[in-house]
Formats: sequence, C-alpha cells, structure tokens
Amino acid sequence: MAPLGGGLVGVGVLAAVLVGLLPALWVRPSRVGSSPPGLRWLGGGVGLGLALLGAGVWVGDREAPLGALLAVGGAGLAALWFLGADLLWPGRAVLLRSGLPVGLLGGGVGFWLGGGWAAWVGGVLAGVWAAQLGWLLGHPGARARLGWLGRRTEPWMVFLALAVLVRVPVPIYPQEFPLLALAQMVLLGLSALLWAFGRLGWRALGLAAVAFGLGLGVEFVGSRTGLPFGRYTYEGAPGPHLWGVPLIVPLGWFALVLSAHALARGRVVRVGLMAVAWDLGLEALMTAQGYWTWQDPHPFWYGAPLLNYLAWFAVGCGLSWVYGRLAPSLSAGGFGWAYRLEALFLPTGLALLGFWPAALVCGLAMNLLAWEKERCGEG
Repeated sequence: MAPLGGGLVGVGVLAAVLVGLLPALWVRPSRVGSSPPGLRWLGGGVGLGLALLGAGVWVGDREAPLGALLAVGGAGLAALWFLGADLLWPGRAVLLRSGLPVGLLGGGVGFWLGGGWAAWVGGVLAGVWAAQLGWLLGHPGARARLGWLGRRTEPWMVFLALAVLVRVPVPIYPQEFPLLALAQMVLLGLSALLWAFGRLGWRALGLAAVAFGLGLGVEFVGSRTGLPFGRYTYEGAPGPHLWGVPLIVPLGWFALVLSAHALARGRVVRVGLMAVAWDLGLEALMTAQGYWTWQDPHPFWYGAPLLNYLAWFAVGCGLSWVYGRLAPSLSAGGFGWAYRLEALFLPTGLALLGFWPAALVCGLAMNLLAWEKERCGEG
C-alpha cells in the first residue's frame, strides 16, 4: 500500500475511535442479567485468536496494515472481554446498534479516501471497541473489578506485564530480536527479584546473586569445556556479555527456574522437567539468532546433543534445590505465571517464525507441565 493509503488508514481508525466514543455519553449499562457460562474466557479467547491471526498476516506481508489492525483490534477486544464480557452481554443489542454503525461509517470514510479494506476493517473494530469501552467505563461492576485489580497489583506484576509486552513485536520485527530479547529478560529478572523481595526482604538480593552466579558459572565452564551441555560456543553472540556469556542466559536461569520452582511448589524433579521443556524451544530460536553455536558431533534436537537436555534437567533441579534450601517461602506463589506466559509466547513466536517442530513439541511439553498443578489442587 502506498504511504498515502497507509496514512489514511490511521486517520480513519483514529476518527472511528473518537466518534465511536460518543455513544458513551448516552449509552448507560442496564442491570446485569444472566450470561452464558464461561463467556469472559470465550470472548477473550476469540479476541486473542483474532490478534494472533493478525500477527500472522502482518508477518507474511508487513506492507499491508490489515494484519496490524487485526492484531491491535483483537488484543483490545480481548482485554475488554476478559474484563467484562458478562457485563457487556445484557447490552449487546444497544452496543451493536451504537458501535457497529459508527465503525462502518468511519471505515467507509477511510475506504473512500483510499485506505482500502484495511481502513474498513479497522473502522469496524474501532467503533465496536469504543462503544464497549464506553459501556464498561459507566458500569459499576467493571469499575469494581478495575479497583480490585488495582489493589491486588504488586510491583513485580507490572514488570512481568512489561516483559510480556516487549515480546509482542518480535515476530514482526525479527531484526530487533537482540534488543527486544535483552529488554524482555531484564524486565523478567527485575520481576523475579521484586517478587522474591516482597517475601524475603533484602535476602532476595543474595538469593538472586547465588542463582545468577550459578547460571553464569555453569555456562562459562560449559562453553569452554563442553561439559555439562556438550560442545558449543558463544562467539558472535549479541551482547552484553559477562565472562563471554550473554547476559540474558544467566538471567534466564535465575528468573525462569524461579518461576518454575514456584509453579511446581518446589518439586525438584518437576522443575528439572520444566527447564528441559523450555529448552526444547530455546534451542531452535537462540541458535537461529546466533546466541550460541553447536559444534557437537552427535546432535539430537536443533544441533544440541542429548547430553544438553540431561544437563538442563540437572541444572534446573539444582537451582530448585537451592531455592528450596535458602528460601522455602518461594516454593509457591503468583510468579509461577511467568512460566505459564512463556509457555504461551515462546511456542507462538516459534510458529510465527516458521519453527513448527519446536513450536509443537515445546508448546505441548511446557503447557502440560505448566498447568498440571491445577489437578494437584493448588490454589
């Protein structure tokens, strides 16, 4: 699409958002009635599916804005539906009568000005989204939920959310992967440190230093001796480095294993398996991005030997044992969501980048282990 057309898409969508907010001045939520069970999760899942579809379209053709509009619009709708799909349900007829015509009008203007079908789709999404946002802003139930979220939000959650947001552009701008990966892992490390600090106080700094140092040490020795992982090097890996090891590697050992430890309630063997499941995806992604290069004569999975996965199991178990010994209070808690989010985003990113075998195997293994605790009765 020509630059003029792309600009008109943005103008059309912005106009649709502004005009679509007007119904909020007169649309008032009615009394909450009954809604289908699981509606919030169903609606949120549909929105996320639309966002993933848009991301896939954008990766395939970055010159066309349709994929970007679907990705942004789907994510916006998912956020509203997760918050209050059951609150939107009683007013669905009013919302359609107000938001859809405005969206069609805004999209039609963008289409007429040369924005194409992307402007039309963006206008519809923006109008529907704006009408639903206005409804929820005026609904006491939605405001109560937002207040509850505000009271329950801890600093570590903010950094975890930022770490997730940083990952979103990776499939779209793969050339920026080193910067985005570093930012994501630093934010994740800060989230892990803040979560531990809230439960241990200043002792969390010592625990983080021990875990970070163990991860750095095993990688330093491994990249120079071939033990315990196999023969590999970090030559040419994006920086910054510590002792020749990329910073994101020991940060990952600290933060993700801590998350797995919390999610597995300190069960050492399960944490080791969760570390292996994570690496089944990392080997495809990180070797392709040049973070490490395998030179082992007996490759098993994306250049890595079987010994590598046995070592990941051992190191994961070892770190979990250290966490359990030094900080038993970290054997459960909300930071386990970091591993669950990784189980969502890593396989998705692998699929969007074309690493289908790794996406399927890693996604299946990580999610089976990440959600197993529900069957164990953990609250």
